Amino acid sequence: MLKLSKLSCLMIAAALSGCTHSNDAGFQSLFGRNSREVAISERDAAAAGIVLGATDFKPVEISSVSNTGTFVGQKVITFRNELRQLQKSIKKNNDQLQKLRKSVVSNALQYHRTVGIMEAKLQVGTTPGNPRMLEFLNSAQNNIQTMTSNLSSLNQISASVSADVANTDYLSEAIQSAYSISGAIDEDHAHLRTLENEANQTSVLMHSLESEISGDIARQQQYIDTANDNLANLNEAIKIGSFGVNNPVMYQRASTNSIKRVNLAKPVSQTVRITDGRPLLSVNFANRNIDYKAGLRQAVDNAVAKKSNAVFDVVAVNPIKGQSAQSYASSVFQDIIAMGVSADRVNISSRTDANASDPAVLVFVR
Repeated sequence: MLKLSKLSCLMIAAALSGCTHSNDAGFQSLFGRNSREVAISERDAAAAGIVLGATDFKPVEISSVSNTGTFVGQKVITFRNELRQLQKSIKKNNDQLQKLRKSVVSNALQYHRTVGIMEAKLQVGTTPGNPRMLEFLNSAQNNIQTMTSNLSSLNQISASVSADVANTDYLSEAIQSAYSISGAIDEDHAHLRTLENEANQTSVLMHSLESEISGDIARQQQYIDTANDNLANLNEAIKIGSFGVNNPVMYQRASTNSIKRVNLAKPVSQTVRITDGRPLLSVNFANRNIDYKAGLRQAVDNAVAKKSNAVFDVVAVNPIKGQSAQSYASSVFQDIIAMGVSADRVNISSRTDANASDPAVLVFVR
């Protein structure tokens, strides 16, 4: 069952608070831009439903040293210059990371506002294939393209940081090795100890930066995958103008081979044909944790092998009393799409069965 999360409700409330009309024209402001730059806060990131690292990586200041004139003294000067170059790289990568994080959160906020408006409209119902809703869908798809671009940029920064980590570790080892070089004076070793401490701090900072970027990349990839799945569901809902099993458009059993659709907001009915005969798969959810996916995968693969453009009908069977099967049907619906079946070839509906004691989901193929 497609439900609005608390986050989505908050985004809907924020998006609709400035609207004075309930029709499509009230959504025009979504595409407007505020000319002033808005700082991205932790609250913005939470509202966008995305979690990123928050560390601002600032390298330690490198101490100035004088050249003692010895061979080791010359090495200290060389090491110091190399460490400064590495720290410049840290600053550059950190600056890019902070800007990119703002872009990621800002884009995610826009995506959530767009999706929130679509969900709000589909909850109350709209015309099938509403072109305004398709514009919103296209806008959300553009947001996902930006997410993918941001992910690519994160990977580029990660590659640069990984190279710097290796160079910093190598430099720390070179500094340690310099203690064993003969011909040094006490001042040289004092400079080496100071430089070694600064190099170690820089190395720790580098590794932290590398780890945090890796976390950002993993979370951004997961966010993109979830967003793509969400748009697939919204695309299907837009085709019929509603969420199907979780809105005023409800489905009731009309006969053995058909399902009658009744729009509670406007009493108009029509018949939607489903496959005759036995279902491809029947899952009883008396046990909520039942593992049905392997069987579903095999059934879907076999059906597609026999007919490449096969259409699947997912039917939630609800008992008169007890738990609804609609959330399970929604999960099966999404699982079939995840298996590579186009969303326009998967339908979802619901009926109540007086003989059913537990929620169940039937999958038909045609």
